[in-house]
Amino acid sequence: MVNRFSIDSFRFKIRSSKNNWNTHPDMNLLDMSFGKLRVLDTKEGKRTVIIIPDGPNVIEHHFHLIKNLRSKFRVVVVDLPGFGFSTHDGGYDYSYVKTNELLLELLDLINVPDVNIVFPCANGFYGLAFTHTYPEKVKSLTLIQTPSQNEMNNWADRTVPNYLKKPVLGQILMPFFEKKFADKWYDYALPKGVDRKPYSSVALKCLQDGGNFCLCSLTQGLQSQEEGLLYVDSKIPATLVYGAKDFTHKHTDFSSITRYNNKMELICFENSGHFPDLEETDKFAKLLLEKLN
Repeated sequence: MVNRFSIDSFRFKIRSSKNNWNTHPDMNLLDMSFGKLRVLDTKEGKRTVIIIPDGPNVIEHHFHLIKNLRSKFRVVVVDLPGFGFSTHDGGYDYSYVKTNELLLELLDLINVPDVNIVFPCANGFYGLAFTHTYPEKVKSLTLIQTPSQNEMNNWADRTVPNYLKKPVLGQILMPFFEKKFADKWYDYALPKGVDRKPYSSVALKCLQDGGNFCLCSLTQGLQSQEEGLLYVDSKIPATLVYGAKDFTHKHTDFSSITRYNNKMELICFENSGHFPDLEETDKFAKLLLEKLN
């Protein structure tokens, strides 16, 4: 059987010649056991916040948030493999187990013993799974726009085109549709009247410069994951922030996330869509600083 994730790795090699990944003084491309991971690491601070952008968003979308947080925390923002300028060699399958290995290796490489996790949307499941498996390494958990796994599956059924869910076919077709999908995504994810250009222009520039948006592999990789790995110790402070004006999540029950931690606090940003951390950055940063302090 064809390794569908190796199809992505072949694409990474083709695009590497125009890979303009270095857009910030704190940016680095780390050699990992499975490939290369693009990381922005401010390196200073006794406590560390780690963020994974919600594709097609990339590290560049978070520059303002990083600026708000870096005076109090060491901020580490990571493009997930297959997104932005992070790549893999075909051995990364977007599973909870593999992503746990990825995060563990990263923390060891940058010499960080424990972190405050800030993961959005589907990446929130990786935050839950890592917290479940290594609770001693997680000081706090902040999710953004993440419901229960069942609610997220329902969301994917409504939102993600069927051809992207098909193994091999999705990986073959994704490069031909990723720019169009990335551009149109902001029309659905942002509230009416909000200027899409600041979001879409950054995402499209990344793709034009050799970046990637492997939505198909992420979707397929998460489809078969066990929900049991998402239950976390209620002693770990946990918060879900969600935007009320996200059209794609119009029918999503975000309170379903308390299935995995019945003490998780839910905070609604009434004026935000799919990206409350980016749409209302100052408000989100203030909330995060209050919570983590």
